[in-house]
Amino acid sequence: MNTEQVKVTLREAPAAQVLAKAHEETVVTDARGRVIKLKKPGVLAQYRLIEALGDSAANQTYMGMVLPLIYVTAIDDLAVNPPKLKMHVEALIQQLDEDGIEAVMKHVQETYGKTDPDADKAELKK
Repeated sequence: MNTEQVKVTLREAPAAQVLAKAHEETVVTDARGRVIKLKKPGVLAQYRLIEALGDSAANQTYMGMVLPLIYVTAIDDLAVNPPKLKMHVEALIQQLDEDGIEAVMKHVQETYGKTDPDADKAELKK
């Protein structure tokens, strides 16, 4: 009688892994102790931000400063809705203030700014 044991390793499909990673929420604490939740927005959110900013979206420096803010989903467990108008962006800037903006920008750069498609593909194959 053959009693061999077969080891089976189940892994999520690569597409499921990518989707799960895209929906991950990360957290950063700013200098004031506020807990800020962030999640990588979809590309549509970026287009909506450009539309909300109007002519200001043509200013690359301004866009570089504002774009990381659309990652913010909550501040101290209070939900933050994606900005639909420039005044919403400005309200978020005021709410975060320097400490929050600095923490968000640094965290977005460290967490989401290092995209390496080849490394991402290699990671999915593990």
